[in-house]
Amino acid sequence: MTYGEYYYLIKNEMRLKDGVWVTSKPNIAIPPKMKRKDALKYYQQKFNNYWRQIDIKSVESFTYHHD
Repeated sequence: MTYGEYYYLIKNEMRLKDGVWVTSKPNIAIPPKMKRKDALKYYQQKFNNYWRQIDIKSVESFTYHHD
């Protein structure tokens, strides 16, 4: 998990309760910030793994075919 992903989790959980913004802090240590080069490699791997997991046959049934 990257520093940005950690803070995204926190911001995503924010709720307004009785006029005050509250959030639940994840039960993990705050990750250190990565160098730009390392972050690019990390997100490239994450993106590639995401696309590898998609079942192409199930996606093909949702594509639009113009007659």
